[in-house]
Amino acid sequence: MNNTLLNQGKEYLMTNLRIIHHNAADLAAITASSQSGALTVVNLLTDIKSEVWRSTGMHATLSAVFPLASLIGAVVLPFCNLSSAATLRVRGYALAVDATPAFDTGFVQACAYQPLGAWDWGLEPLGVNAFAYGGGVYGRIWFAPAWVEKLEIDIDDPLNPAGYIEASRLVAGMYWSPESNADYGASVTADDASQHYRNEGGDLLTNVGPRNRKLALSLNTMSPQDRSKLMAILRGNGKSRPIFVSLFPESADPLLEQDHQLYGKLPEAVAIATPQFERYSASITVEEI
Repeated sequence: MNNTLLNQGKEYLMTNLRIIHHNAADLAAITASSQSGALTVVNLLTDIKSEVWRSTGMHATLSAVFPLASLIGAVVLPFCNLSSAATLRVRGYALAVDATPAFDTGFVQACAYQPLGAWDWGLEPLGVNAFAYGGGVYGRIWFAPAWVEKLEIDIDDPLNPAGYIEASRLVAGMYWSPESNADYGASVTADDASQHYRNEGGDLLTNVGPRNRKLALSLNTMSPQDRSKLMAILRGNGKSRPIFVSLFPESADPLLEQDHQLYGKLPEAVAIATPQFERYSASITVEEI
């Protein structure tokens, strides 16, 4: 895939896809500045979308303290209720006891505008109740990788119509980005488990089922180093451990990035082929949890 993107007649540099395969947040001690009832911060460590953390207001701070220094290059909140006005700020501390951060990203837009026209059955508010049916967005922030023992994540969403912040998962870690980007032809599918049936009057009715996305891509010009790294990811994560994939990270088109990033699992084993001397290829599909 070429590393440029045309947008409204302008040409932008496009970064290669990124995959976070090791979620350092799972090993961290996580606390929150506020939480609502049973919707505690512990829920950010599960892969069940209906188990969410909820703040008591429209500003909150998450703190993650790692047992050992961890290399972190991104923070992601899959399945959250953040609005287009939401921002994220990450401060990283080399030592957990440090008072001064080693880096401070400042406030960055967390996610692109999510069209709400599809939600016409009166869910109020659009939050965890909609996550199984394609609702929610991915809040994300990328930054220069750094070794840290503690992260402080500020979330600010003053225009959130729900009056609180809600998220199903916390992902924090280092990403892998291949030397050669994914090939043209990568696709994202809005999968729908709904089933049609006809009643005795001949009407076509639908049993509404859950919805999720699938991202399919090919890497047909991998170097030996990229082949080795991908093989390590496939062996380490297998089909059971989720990964976060962003096909267009930090894109000039935020909606393009939003639609082509997901947190999911491999539905089947991935084969790595050798079509040329010291060139390797693989086709990968990731299914949203």
